[in-house]
This record gives sequence, C-alpha cells and structure tokens, in this order.
Amino acid sequence: VAVLEAIYPENGIKGKNPSVEELKKVINKNLDSGAIGIKILGGHYPLTPEATYNIFQITYQEKGYMGFHVGTTETGSNIKGVEEAVKLTEGKPLHVAHVNAYCRGYIEDPLLELKIIMDILKKSPNIISESHLALHNGCYGGIDKNGVPISYVLRNSLKANGYKVNKEGLEEALRVKYAGAYALRGSKMKYIYGDEAINYWKEHEYKVGICFPINRRRSAQVCATERDKKGNFVIDAISSDGGVIPRNCILSHGLPLVRFCALTLSELVQKISLTPSRMLGLKNKGHLSIGADADITIFDPDDAKVEIVLIKGKVCMVSGIIFNNPGTLIVTQRGANRFKKQEIPLEVINLEDSLFLKGKGGEDK
Repeated sequence: VAVLEAIYPENGIKGKNPSVEELKKVINKNLDSGAIGIKILGGHYPLTPEATYNIFQITYQEKGYMGFHVGTTETGSNIKGVEEAVKLTEGKPLHVAHVNAYCRGYIEDPLLELKIIMDILKKSPNIISESHLALHNGCYGGIDKNGVPISYVLRNSLKANGYKVNKEGLEEALRVKYAGAYALRGSKMKYIYGDEAINYWKEHEYKVGICFPINRRRSAQVCATERDKKGNFVIDAISSDGGVIPRNCILSHGLPLVRFCALTLSELVQKISLTPSRMLGLKNKGHLSIGADADITIFDPDDAKVEIVLIKGKVCMVSGIIFNNPGTLIVTQRGANRFKKQEIPLEVINLEDSLFLKGKGGEDK
C-alpha cells in the first residue's frame, strides 16, 4: 500500500483558498508521516486555481508524487478542468486520475470531449494518467448544513438526470435505484439500492459512499485503447480507482477488449501491471525476470475469475480465500524515517526512478 494524502477543506486546510504557509505545513506533515505524495480531489471538493497551483508547486519542490482529480472552483470534473490542470502544472509532473470520468458529456458531445482530451494528453509529456473500466462512479454521500450534497461530483450526477440537487433529490434517486450506496456485506463490498440504501445512508448520517451509472462505455473503451502516432498509449494505465468501491473489474472488463482485438493480452498486462509499477518507480514489480518480485496472478481467461494470487512468492489467495499475510507499506526514504521504531514491513522507493518524475520521454522534468 502506498498513500497519496488528500488535501481539502476540513482535511488539512480550513478553506478553499489556503495560504502558501498553510499548504507548506500540511504537505510537509503528510510527507513526513509516510505519504509518498498528495492528491487534490478537485472534482469533489474544489479549491481555487491559486491554491491548486500552489499545491502543485510545493509538492514538486518537496519531491512528492502529485495526483489530481481535476477541477477547481472555476472549472469542474470535466474537459475544462483537464485544460486548466495542464496550464496550472507549467510543465511539471502530474498524475491525472481516471480520465474517463471527464468525458460524460457535461460540456460537449462525449465523442468530442474524448478527442479534446486525447489531443491535450498527446501534447503533454509531463502528464501521466490512467482510466478505469467501470460503469459506476463513486462519491461521498454527505450533506451540508443547507441540505446540499457536499461532493460536487454527486451534485453533477443528480443534475445530469434531472434530480433536485439536494438531500431530497438524492433520496429519490436512491429510491428509484438510479443511485446506489456501497456497503460491507459479509466480507465483501457490495452495491445496495432502494430502501436498503436509503436506510443505510440515513443510519450512517449520510457519511457513506454513493454511486451512479454514469461512466460512458465508449469513453472507457477509447481511454483504454487510444494510441498516438507512434503507437504508444495516450493514457498510460488502467486502474480500478478505489478498492473500497466494488468495481474491481479490470479483468472482467479488460479481457473482452482483448477478445475484441482492441488490445493484445500483453498490452493489457502492460496497462494493468507493468506501467503502473513504473509510474511509482517499483522496479521489481510488473514483470517476471531474475531479481523481480514473484507477484503472480493466475486467472481463468474464459470467465476472468482469479484463482490464485502470489505476492513476493507467497500464496496470499486461493479460490477467494485470503491468507493472513502481512502487508507492506510503500514509502519514500523521507517517509521511512517515520516508521523506524515500528515493526511495519516497508518497501522504500525512489520517485526519481518513476515514470511520474522522469516523464514519458525518460528525462527528468
């Protein structure tokens, strides 16, 4: 596990436009505490462009990883947010998260949005990115003192299908099963709907995860497969985007792209394993060769069911039964200092070796 610590109002900062000193304090605190970097949840909890720019600059100066769900108080979780993000980086490294989420047709026709974003990314070698294949999004179901959803993504999801952007509108969306909640049922996270979802949402004082079926299938396909003139993937990796959300469908949705001849099996492995490891500078992962970690997933290609998982040569799952092996915390050397006296398994990475800092041309940015 590696951590990108989120910064948003009431989570490290007081408001949407914090001072540089306030940002320096919280960013350094997070990096000293073991996080490898910072993430801005701009689509959900937007900050001002100035604050967003300052977080980029400070995190870069501190040699941290910088992730961004695009959007500020001036744009949003859409193509305008992507355009703004590229400008705010001033050529410095940035990980743009789940690109498919910005192609929902909120600004232009979805196909035009896809073209706009692909063109932007082709011209931005300092940007690394991923997309996911799931139909559902995920957002926080909390309600503010005015009865309005706190998450701007949730607000947009209601607005997009004609629901009132308030607590009553969300309750109606849950009732008719347009929206759902995700909850732990037994040992698994599952989607729940209707009265069950409404009761769960209220019992937890609205502080639960909410989902909507708004991720367009065409956007997911293009984001997973689009290439530039050299044949390189425009979007570097395929992600699940949040293990807590029950949409770990990388194999179940990725293998059909192989059968469709949109990807080869080797290219799918590249996008879900090799490239993600390189993005983080995990030199011993994503490949099987002498000296590499023996991380192996054995699955049935016909139904995409994972049968056996090995991590560093140790079996950790067989037929859905998870073995109680200790996990490993991925940290930078700076973060490792925090855990010197604790018996926590660590793997220390150097972000100077990562695709994030080297950029797609292989040169430091």
